[in-house]
Formats: sequence, C-alpha cells, structure tokens
Amino acid sequence: MVQASNINPFSIDHIVVNVDQKYQENVQFIEEVNQVGLPYTPSKGKGNKGFKASNLWIGDEYFEFIHIKSKDGGGWIKDWVDKYNSGHRGVIGLFLKTNNIEETTDVLSSLGIYGPERISFPFFFNLITVSAKWQNAYLPYFDEVPFQLGFQQVDTPQIEKKMRKRMVPNSENKGINGIKSVEFFGPFTCRDFEWLKEVFYCISKNSNQLDIPLKNGQSIHFYNSDTIETRVLLDSKGKILPPLLIENLRILNF
Repeated sequence: MVQASNINPFSIDHIVVNVDQKYQENVQFIEEVNQVGLPYTPSKGKGNKGFKASNLWIGDEYFEFIHIKSKDGGGWIKDWVDKYNSGHRGVIGLFLKTNNIEETTDVLSSLGIYGPERISFPFFFNLITVSAKWQNAYLPYFDEVPFQLGFQQVDTPQIEKKMRKRMVPNSENKGINGIKSVEFFGPFTCRDFEWLKEVFYCISKNSNQLDIPLKNGQSIHFYNSDTIETRVLLDSKGKILPPLLIENLRILNF
C-alpha cells in the first residue's frame, strides 16, 4: 500500500478474542481484572441466544471478548463462529480504524480484502434485526495463524462520539489511557511477511520481525515464533501492572 509518509493512516480500534464462558462469568477472574486496574463489567455486553460479547474499555480502544453459545452464533461473524465451534480460543482479529473504508478496500482490492459489510443481529425470537452502526472490511487469514486484520469505520462522527460516551467503565479513570502496541507471535511465513509489506508501510529489522507504525504513536509488530501468542502493551504512564493472561492474549503495561 502506497503511503504518503512513514506512518500508516490507521489507528488501533479494538481486538477480538474468542474466550470460554468463564472469562465472562467467573467472579474470581472478573475481580482479578478489576484489581489490575482494568474496570470490567461483562454483564453489560451485547448478545443474544447465540453469542455473548463483553468489552474491556481501554481509553479510546477496547478488547471484545466473544463467547459463542450456539452452532449458528446468533448472527456473529460466520467464519469466526465456525472456528470457535471447532475449538479456537484466543485472539481472532484486530480492527484498525480508517476514515474512509471504501477507499481502503479499493486500494487493497488486489490483496484479498473483502467488504465493507455490516453485521446484523437478530433479537426477540428473531422478530427484530439490529444492524451495526459501522462497517467492517477483512483481510485474509495468515498461512498458519488463525487470525485476521480488519478495518472499521463508524457511520458518522456523531455516532462515534455517542459510542465513545458509552465506553464505560473505562481504564482511563485508573490512569491507563489506551493501547500503545500489539505484538503478534506465531509461525508466520515468508509469504505472510511479503504480503504485509504490500498492505502496510513496514519496517523490517530482520527476517523474523516486522514492525508497522500507526497513527497516534501506536504500532503493531509481528514476530516469527513456534508459539501463537498476542501481547498488548498498554499506555499506563509508568504505572506497573501485573500481566493479565486471557486465552493466548497477554496484557502488559507499557
């Protein structure tokens, strides 16, 4: 993707994590998250008979924990539902915020992106369908890592402002102001890295590491590793946080 500068024109929006039910209902785990300084009230998340989403708000960014409760997933992203029901747990997607999703998909059309599309959820015994007030576009999966990058754009700035006000309780009240960096570890192939260089402006330090600088001082990093893991570094302004492990996600302080 051709860039006007050495910073990609995107910022981190949210990270989607497939989780077992215990991460949304276990009182001890919920208390552990809150004690770390990350206010977590999973009872407030959206959902229906097919899925349950719970959010962990980190400044302007967030984690979205997904528990699938039925075979069809209640309208959740079908491919992700199928992977969940086949046993996948851990980070399944990272969404980057774009200011023009149509332009983004046009520019990346030759690199396998699909969308934009809007998710719809059935409620009240399928009598009502609620459509999301944003659109998503998805890049292909990596060769050997069950994970996708995607892009998201909220319909209007006014809707985005209203959504931001609902991102509570928020860790910024505890001095943790956002996500600064996301590190992906896994058996990424040479083809994965070459493809990423076509999608983004990248900095290649060696054959086993690829760095992608984003707006707002954020970044994402890919490391070749035998083990699949995602590490998210938070902007905690020097506040020391104990690591928090959720499936293959490790949340650390920056």
